[in-house]
Amino acid sequence: STWATNTVTGISTGLTSLSALTQYEAQVRSKCSGGANSGYSSSVNFTTTDVQLNYCNSASTNTNDEYISRVQLNTIDNTSGPQVYSDFTSVSTTVTKGSQYIVTITPTWTGTVYSEGYSVWIDYNRDGDFNDAGEQVFTQAPTQTTPVSGSFIVPSGATEASTRMRVTLSYNANVGPCDSFTYGEVEDYTIIIEGSGPD
Repeated sequence: STWATNTVTGISTGLTSLSALTQYEAQVRSKCSGGANSGYSSSVNFTTTDVQLNYCNSASTNTNDEYISRVQLNTIDNTSGPQVYSDFTSVSTTVTKGSQYIVTITPTWTGTVYSEGYSVWIDYNRDGDFNDAGEQVFTQAPTQTTPVSGSFIVPSGATEASTRMRVTLSYNANVGPCDSFTYGEVEDYTIIIEGSGPD
């Protein structure tokens, strides 16, 4: 019912101020220098893509002794083998602001059982990092316990969108979300945050 009109000089233009993940409808007409205009074309419909965020890299260099073999959170129940870094962003779950969730991480040791440190971060404000207050949702000091679990509540101020969750297991230490380290594994997942009321 409402159209935004862009005047174009030449044969192409860039559209600005569009919202991410939003449907738009466009029509084109010619406008001659003498003042005559053609009719508008039929509509072309498109959906803008999501904003692409570039997260820092984090990985181990060795999974010979220990690695993450299972991550559970809400509807995520992902088992996997040893990798220094695993991109599981195709695996997702939807969480609700103000609700409590339990994350469970299961390690696998290939031989000797070592003490492992664990951390989980969620980019709640979707700014491409895990540095903001409250974004480290779980941490476990080095332990031989298996599995390890912790609970967290999705804050009411979280951005309602799909965002990144990072899970880290590291030998005998707790590392940061952007660290490179020797023994362990890092895995990334997608978390979809929704409001507690109707959309």
